[in-house]
Amino acid sequence: MKIAFAIQTDLFAETDEYVNVFLGLGLALYYFDYARTQYTDSATGDDAATAPSGDDTAQPADTAGTGRTLRSLKAAYARVDPIIALLLGVAAIGAVLYVHTNYARLTESAHLLGYNTTDHLVGLLLITLAIDATRRAFGNVIAAVAVLSIAYAHTAVGPNLPGLFYHTGMTWETIAENGAISVSGVYDETLMRIGSTWVAIFIMFAGIAKAYGLMDFVLDVGRELGTSLRTGVVQIAVIASMVMGSITGSAAANTATTGSFTIPMMKDQGVRDEFAASIEAVASAGGQMLPPVMGVAAFLMADFTGVSYVEIVQAGVVPAALFYLSVCIAVHFTILKFGWVSRDLSAFDWRALVGGLHFTIPIGVLLVTLVYLQYTPLSAGLYTIITLVGVMYVRNILVGVFDVGEEDITLEIGETSIAGDTIGWNVLATTKQTLDGLKQGGTEMAPLVGVLAAMGLIIELLEGTGLTQGIATTIIGLGDGVSLFGLGSGLFIVLFLAMIASIMFGLGMPTPAAYVLVVVLVTPGIIGMGVPQITAHMFVFYFAMLSAITPPVAISVAIGSRIADSSFLQSCLQALKLGAPGFVIPYAFIANNSLIDWSGETLIAFPVVLAGTIGLIVATVGFDGARDLSIPARGLYTVVALCAMFGSVAHIAVQIVAAAAIVGVLLHARFVVGYEIPVETDTDTDTDTDAEPGIDTSTGD
Repeated sequence: MKIAFAIQTDLFAETDEYVNVFLGLGLALYYFDYARTQYTDSATGDDAATAPSGDDTAQPADTAGTGRTLRSLKAAYARVDPIIALLLGVAAIGAVLYVHTNYARLTESAHLLGYNTTDHLVGLLLITLAIDATRRAFGNVIAAVAVLSIAYAHTAVGPNLPGLFYHTGMTWETIAENGAISVSGVYDETLMRIGSTWVAIFIMFAGIAKAYGLMDFVLDVGRELGTSLRTGVVQIAVIASMVMGSITGSAAANTATTGSFTIPMMKDQGVRDEFAASIEAVASAGGQMLPPVMGVAAFLMADFTGVSYVEIVQAGVVPAALFYLSVCIAVHFTILKFGWVSRDLSAFDWRALVGGLHFTIPIGVLLVTLVYLQYTPLSAGLYTIITLVGVMYVRNILVGVFDVGEEDITLEIGETSIAGDTIGWNVLATTKQTLDGLKQGGTEMAPLVGVLAAMGLIIELLEGTGLTQGIATTIIGLGDGVSLFGLGSGLFIVLFLAMIASIMFGLGMPTPAAYVLVVVLVTPGIIGMGVPQITAHMFVFYFAMLSAITPPVAISVAIGSRIADSSFLQSCLQALKLGAPGFVIPYAFIANNSLIDWSGETLIAFPVVLAGTIGLIVATVGFDGARDLSIPARGLYTVVALCAMFGSVAHIAVQIVAAAAIVGVLLHARFVVGYEIPVETDTDTDTDTDAEPGIDTSTGD
């Protein structure tokens, strides 16, 4: 169980030395891969940025000249950008080599004797590299937050700020020391240690699994299921995105990868562009909530809270179930409402599952080691990868050499394909698959190194200035006597502000980065109001996750709408409708803590809150499975749904009665009123968003 840590201890005297090497290799790998990508793109002859515009002659001379100058500057920078990236990669290696060779002095005597000028310069270099890598990989938002945190910490700013934001300030030398060279900041003990072990191993697992065809298998099964479900491939898009999102931990990456397959499939079924984009975006965003992996944030949450990873997984089960059941039901009602159903149904061909049976063995190892044996995530991930690789060698030999099944195993060397029908070529083909997976995992991990380092810098500076403690104290002291849904004594205001902060920090940021910022700034205040620790962390994590579908950035929706070729604003609107219950569910598990901390009450709380969630879905979609609903009916559904979700603050009977009413009305709609399959017309896919093509809502009334 301690194999990886034993290897680490043999090579490096201290954990921080290992983290230092991880930081350097991660930054260098990212810069080198970035340079390779930029060089490859320029070699393909993509000169769109530098090509003259055909409209220059129609513009004023000064405007046309300015445009040409800007294009020339961009083209010049594009040519030197790969060279700059290569130099920065070399600088990253040099900086961490300096820290490694001076490690004992930097962590011991330098605190007493002081740091020299070279130390400070290397510290500033590491900070610059972390921010620049983050800017290149994740955009300007996180990089800007890091730069602002440095500015806020400096003596030129801090002492001139009023009230809560006042502090004595830090010099550039102190920022370099606290931010990097004292083996803190970019070397944050929690973020970089978790990133270099738990997170790294699961990203490597994801890369290898995808190279072995896991995603292809999920999509193939989805296509087969799509022929046997009334809602067709749409629900399968949700499930596939959910599974892959849990492993990748990135809403944007998940939307880009699975969406490139699922969105065209949905459009082929007749689903409108903006709906296809929004369905994929919402499903991809929520994958990070799905146990047992839960993306990256779950590992961070386990360390922040000081509880076992298994407890975090257990706490995330019910919130994940509520979210994904709500999304599946919302999608189901939406497809029925607009008549985008699959008309030619056939029985599911169970042979589609045979092609992926071998994946159940490593997944079983993961569950046993992680949940039953309670190994650390690093050890569980390591054993899972070893099992997966071993299973694939055996499987490929059976398929390629002994002709088990119909698949061919081939070794691709350049443009040459060699059949893996002998042991030697088969082993080489599997080895190449494995190396491709390790490469993919490494290149996917590399950008995360920079953002973890930048987040560590931000946390160190904000804590060093005392801002985090001041915000926590201010939150606890917020106004008393305010109550909504039973969340009284100012708690609702605190939770609402935490929600806004989680969403705002998440605009353009990966969920883990947004979660870390809010945990540092806001969560202590929530816990101080009496909310259990894990519940408070799960609350802010939920909203950080939902920021991926929240305008104005809505990164997951932006990528989905680009693939679907739909309007971004229209896609955002539909995503908010589909994900609307998700913005209420976190408040529900604050009011019903048994949803997080399991007890006998969970057996009652889960079904009644789920019923309330379904009621909210019916209200937002405006369809109950059989009929289009009027505004008063939707309002009534909303009221009853809120009673089912929050009625426990008055009496559990309120929840039970409200939930029973929702279930009863929906059963009436399903079995008494019934759904009539709409008549297929040529205008079905072109109708207005608020129209219900071909649905006879009077049937059964």
